[in-house]
Amino acid sequence: MSTYSDFENGIYYLIREAEGDEIMLIKPLMESGRCVLLLGDDGDGEITFWKEKDDEVFEIVDELDEDQASLYESLFEEDEDDDYDV
Repeated sequence: MSTYSDFENGIYYLIREAEGDEIMLIKPLMESGRCVLLLGDDGDGEITFWKEKDDEVFEIVDELDEDQASLYESLFEEDEDDDYDV
């Protein structure tokens, strides 16, 4: 079984944390000695959270390539721009 230490910083992954869970998008942002800071999208929006490196992940479903990651990020750039309109 995979753990959070298997993920590379800056890469988007589609995972299931436990059997039967919905697929979640995560992106490791940084790591400490024992933990990893993740950016996640659980369908309700983006969140950041810490996981221990040795915490298990049930399944790595897929890894987004650069084009897919750019497309994903572009989906939210428009929304962010709208937040600043006065």
